[in-house]
Amino acid sequence: MWTLGDRWWMATVLLFSGRWIFLVPLALLLPAAMLLNRRLVWVPILAGLVVAGPIMGAHVGWRRLLPTPKGLPFRVVSFNSAGGDRLAVDLPIVLAGWEADVVALQECGPTLAEAVRVVVGWHHHSANGICFLSRYPIRDSSVMDRSALETVRSSTARIGGYGAVVRYLIETPSGVVQVTNLHLETPRKGLEGLTDFDIDRLRENTRLRDIESDLARRWVDRGIANGPPPVAMLVAGDFNTPVESRIFQAHWSDGFDDAFSRVGRGLGMTKYAGWIRVRIDHVLTGPHWSVRRTAVGDDLGSDHRPLIVDLVLPAGITPRS
Repeated sequence: MWTLGDRWWMATVLLFSGRWIFLVPLALLLPAAMLLNRRLVWVPILAGLVVAGPIMGAHVGWRRLLPTPKGLPFRVVSFNSAGGDRLAVDLPIVLAGWEADVVALQECGPTLAEAVRVVVGWHHHSANGICFLSRYPIRDSSVMDRSALETVRSSTARIGGYGAVVRYLIETPSGVVQVTNLHLETPRKGLEGLTDFDIDRLRENTRLRDIESDLARRWVDRGIANGPPPVAMLVAGDFNTPVESRIFQAHWSDGFDDAFSRVGRGLGMTKYAGWIRVRIDHVLTGPHWSVRRTAVGDDLGSDHRPLIVDLVLPAGITPRS
């Protein structure tokens, strides 16, 4: 997964499969070892730890034990709301429960976008199915130019393309923070081709996802280059890609830390599709941020779960306007 995921089609399938299936043989091997030769019980136990850790991506969150610097507490929530009709009804209540400073919503339908627009006590912005709420003033917003992506989409029309990316500058008590909210193309359209043994469809989809991530990262960096340095950076959203993916590693590992990979505990699964559970929603932190805690929120009527991340931004890191 770490070396060939999103580079070789079989490894790509493994990235997005229900990896718990590798635990199934242990349901037989562990009782067999206990009955036949207890001295070998450690073998299936060790195998189970390997599956839970390197394969399924379980974390122990040991970095939570490290001292946290003083600064501005900053909570981020990222949530693919799958249209958000249910969330729209209870939006003020849900926001109060999250106690967030910024909320990045993806697949924000018209009903939810209207609820975002009228909610009291928040600054807001909506574009291209992306909604954003901030407790702090939004100084600037910029939607990624999709013309280059549309060229790719026209050449691979049967698998489409999404690539919604919006960049914000917000004013905090510790200075200006750049937050990017994104929703990248799903691998589902490529994986569906496997039912007809259409490997080329999966390859085309993977190519499109690679180009989208490249454009999105360039968009993030362009904002940093044009902004008043140094700018504290965050990227949040539905990447539709696990951290083991070569696409994720190529475009998002340099200069950013994945918050859950750093301090998360457990599996951190955010996408629920029947028996398949994967971690494809991420909050990435640039320099200066300290990650304190991550959590996966409750079911709110979507096939995703909210990702809640607590951060600290030391005072004086970013410039004030």
